Amino acid sequence: MRSTTAIVKQWVDDHLDLLNYARQIGDAQWQSEIIEVLKQSEQQTKELVLNVKAEELWRQFDRINAKMLELYNQLRGTNDAVEIHSLKEEVWALKLKRLELSNLLKQQA
Repeated sequence: MRSTTAIVKQWVDDHLDLLNYARQIGDAQWQSEIIEVLKQSEQQTKELVLNVKAEELWRQFDRINAKMLELYNQLRGTNDAVEIHSLKEEVWALKLKRLELSNLLKQQA
């Protein structure tokens, strides 16, 4: 997961790049708008960080669900008791991880 510092740094860098481009093309109004946005960067970056982290959590959640489906398909296709036990343990670990992610997502809401 990307750090808060990395997300904020990228946001500021992107806006500074836009400001430099606005100066290059001589668009004074756009420059003023970008400067105002940069002045309000704390609130905007807080929202951005929350959104980015939530998106990352949802991607992890989706990967876990896909892996669980794969494991359930493997369970249906085997009669080997040792393999069944191993697959069930893996599914259980993924369920716990998914629960942890659910709690993190609820905290952000």
